[in-house]
Amino acid sequence: MNRRIALLGLSGAGKSTLIESLKKITPLCHLQASNLIKAEQLLRVGQKASSEELRIGPIVDNQQLLIAAFKREAENSNIPIILDAHSVIDGKDGLVEIPSTVFGALGLDAICFLHVNPAIIVQRRQGDKQRERPLRDVESLTRQQRIAYNAAKRIAADIGCPLTTIEDNNVEKLRYLIQ
Repeated sequence: MNRRIALLGLSGAGKSTLIESLKKITPLCHLQASNLIKAEQLLRVGQKASSEELRIGPIVDNQQLLIAAFKREAENSNIPIILDAHSVIDGKDGLVEIPSTVFGALGLDAICFLHVNPAIIVQRRQGDKQRERPLRDVESLTRQQRIAYNAAKRIAADIGCPLTTIEDNNVEKLRYLIQ
């Protein structure tokens, strides 16, 4: 079985960009949690939610869709998989932690947390016109990133997976983990 890694971090931290940079030098399957959930919704009910609907909708219920879609994709992959996901979601009622059982069901080999200066996340969110994201100030994102990291630590401990922190979009550190 190929390595399965979850790369967690706040929305706008640069998870997709980091994974796509690695994909240019190493064969891998990049799966985005939101896209998996949308695809599974489309398959099951014939309609696909927007990213904003996922963020403010039944977050915990959506995780069952994520598990099903991830397993289907993973079973057909013969290269390492990196799941681009979140340990917490900034939902309509505040931060919602994703249960450890979700990550446990994915058969992960490692969990990584992408730590980024919150001021950079603010800039990225303000500049991204393709996705709706909550615009938060630096102080709020600093707090959220700390909560998200602590949630990632709990998840890793609960499922018996190592946790690695990646800073400054360190492609080589991520590359090492998938080998």
